[in-house]
Amino acid sequence: MSNLQIDALTNLHDRVTLVQDINAMDKPKLIILNIDSFKDINEYYGNEAGDYVLCEVADILRNLALQEGLNLYRIGADEFALLEDAILDIDRYEELSIKILHLFKGKIIDNPNYKDEIEINVTLGFALEKDHILKKASMALKEAKIKQIDYQCYFKRIDDKKEYINQIKWSKFIRSAIKDDRVIPFYQPIFNAQRKVIKYECLARILDENEEIIPPGLFMSVSKKVKRYADIEKLLIEKSFAKISKTSDIVSVNLLARDMSDSNVSNFVISMLKKYRVSKQVVFEILEDENITQIERAENFIQRLKKMGCKIAIDDFGTGYSNFSYLMKLDPDYIKIDGSLIKNVHKDKNSYAIVSSIIAFARELNIKTIAEFVHSEEIFDICLDLGIDEFQGFYLGEPSPRIK
Repeated sequence: MSNLQIDALTNLHDRVTLVQDINAMDKPKLIILNIDSFKDINEYYGNEAGDYVLCEVADILRNLALQEGLNLYRIGADEFALLEDAILDIDRYEELSIKILHLFKGKIIDNPNYKDEIEINVTLGFALEKDHILKKASMALKEAKIKQIDYQCYFKRIDDKKEYINQIKWSKFIRSAIKDDRVIPFYQPIFNAQRKVIKYECLARILDENEEIIPPGLFMSVSKKVKRYADIEKLLIEKSFAKISKTSDIVSVNLLARDMSDSNVSNFVISMLKKYRVSKQVVFEILEDENITQIERAENFIQRLKKMGCKIAIDDFGTGYSNFSYLMKLDPDYIKIDGSLIKNVHKDKNSYAIVSSIIAFARELNIKTIAEFVHSEEIFDICLDLGIDEFQGFYLGEPSPRIK
């Protein structure tokens, strides 16, 4: 076998060998593994650390391949492939995918030549039919990344390109905005019961080519699908931290639950807190999504933030995936009551009852409450009477690019 068919760094077979082996098999089954945000790991820690991560990943996969009777390849800068010739058994490959994910979920790589730990995660795509199997596994991997799920098996519906084309359009728009520094933070004031501003929530805005402000409702959900949300978030974090670093102002910054298990974002957050020395001026608002149920992956990161002096808030509490068990585990300093409850608290008995219950529960645990969507004096007065501690909404103050 030619040395050109061996990857020099990991000593694994390369992409050329993979294609040859696929062609020689009757029933090839293929799994592709991609290291999430590997480019950012390289840029942040350096290429030497990136190479170390690749070798560590290769060693883990080498042991797995030996146990499972799989062929292992490195087929790209941050991609590996596992291949076998076997009859169709989708359960086996779902189980294999889950096994691989468990090996890498929040995996900490300790580099003896680098003082900081490197946390990694992976995404998988697999295909189970011979025709164009490599292309199909790659498409499944892309689909998994777009959906922000751990793994995806190829199905013909992935070939529907209409939605994907729209995502590409938004991805280009957001990428252009990031490149041209048109992602800007707006700050909405948060008030105490005496209507005094005590902190600000940092909110995302994008300026288009004509310097018109694009609200987050038009781009934020798409940014998550095209994996640009983290890029936007990191810009907002650095800009807002830099802004408050020479003041005594306090800002709240949103974090998705998945960000706490994304080494790219979590490492960046820690580095920015250290760089600007603003830990005691930052409240992290944990946004609820389906991944908040994976509570163990969030607790360590939250405890690290708390030890640095940061405060923690649970955002949009009272609807969606809210439950009191994770609330107690995360041990937040604040609960932000979901705006859909607050805006109807004056006319909906159910909303009023739920808000009252949340306030009573929070008070027992010594957690402060914040009302969002305070859009009128009537709403403010009701929230005040209910005993809510802090208030936010257009009635009190609109978002602005300035901290007043």
